[in-house]
Amino acid sequence: MNLIVSTRTESRHIRLEVNGRWLHGDALRLAYLVKAAQGRARLDRFLIDLRRVTSDPASEEKFMVCDRLQRVFEPPVQIALVGDATLIDADIAAAAPDGAARIAVFVREGEAMTWLLA
Repeated sequence: MNLIVSTRTESRHIRLEVNGRWLHGDALRLAYLVKAAQGRARLDRFLIDLRRVTSDPASEEKFMVCDRLQRVFEPPVQIALVGDATLIDADIAAAAPDGAARIAVFVREGEAMTWLLA
């Protein structure tokens, strides 16, 4: 995986900070890293900070992280993503099917935390 991920367990959620240029396949790898963090910490709320993730300037493809997270998680998991909504597949999060984890994309971390811990 081309991305660098740091994980910190907070009292009510797990925080993941992601850095680097994403490549094809990184979204699924990231989803499984989040799943592994869940197994270690036994928490079901995640804040994933993608503000330092970039794409290849020649690529018009979106970082399909919402789709991959929905494939890996189910309720009661809640995931707040913070980042550039034009880079992330935010439309997938908004149209989540029944039985899928709750995922939302935010530009500001404060709004993400309010939603996540409500």
